[in-house]
Amino acid sequence: MPAAAAASLPPGFIPFVAVGSSGAIAWRSTDGGITWTATTSTFNGVGYSVATDAAGHWVLGGIGDRSWRSTDDGTTWAVATVPANGLAFSMATDGAGTWVAVGSAGSSAWRSLDDGATWTAATTTITSLAYSVATDGAGTWVAVGTGSAFAWRSIDGGTTWTAATTPPNGTVYGVATDGAGTWVAVGVNGALAWRSFDGGVTWTAATTPPNGASYSLATDGAGTWIAVGGSGSLAWRSTDGGATWSPAATPISNVGNAVATDGVGTWVAVGDSGFAWRSTDGGVTWTAAATPPNGAGRSVAAARLLP
Repeated sequence: MPAAAAASLPPGFIPFVAVGSSGAIAWRSTDGGITWTATTSTFNGVGYSVATDAAGHWVLGGIGDRSWRSTDDGTTWAVATVPANGLAFSMATDGAGTWVAVGSAGSSAWRSLDDGATWTAATTTITSLAYSVATDGAGTWVAVGTGSAFAWRSIDGGTTWTAATTPPNGTVYGVATDGAGTWVAVGVNGALAWRSFDGGVTWTAATTPPNGASYSLATDGAGTWIAVGGSGSLAWRSTDGGATWSPAATPISNVGNAVATDGVGTWVAVGDSGFAWRSTDGGVTWTAAATPPNGAGRSVAAARLLP
């Protein structure tokens, strides 16, 4: 975590923020996902993505007003001055001022240089619907989705995008990187999981993929990768850079739409119908939140910049 970001957080306090498509739309947890409280803002729309720079700034994308931002760790939200001109399914930031969103409709890819206040379309955009985007924080951004390409990359802060030369062989819903050269993607058909070691230019199938459709994944940057999804075992873990995946011993109890980690031992997943879970043993076992969000969770993030 950058020094400035670490300084902005009280000791032991790493909030999680979740956003969704019903209920209060945005919630926050300050106890590692045990309890969730609704934010005090009213939304004209629903949320599908959330990201943070771990320095107090959070950005939310969705339907309706399309883009919102928070400068108080997700407690209150305001509509962006110039929102993205489409639905942002995923957002990421390098923690150095650049934010990138990808999704459907409009331009399919957008960027912001003012913490989400204004968004501009990519010059050379993604050629299909994109479900997820991630960055290594060192100049490479990778987006994944559907269509004929399935994966794209940008090395200029999301201004221009090029398709992978050897893409995944199926629809991809989630992508993450450890920031040390390994990129992992998961999806709902084809090989179900893929890896890249050249910044998303080429992808190879996992040796032992998850035994079901995966919608999201995250890594702590220290060797553990967690994926959640909508079929099979619903939650899986990998400790070899996404090469092999094993089901959680005590998995989540319903569809998991998103997963995140604080990087120091706590993992949180959110799903349909107000479900939320947490794990403190690297995704081996999951327990339901004592007070979950009051709506369907679509995205979740922790106030720590990963990788």
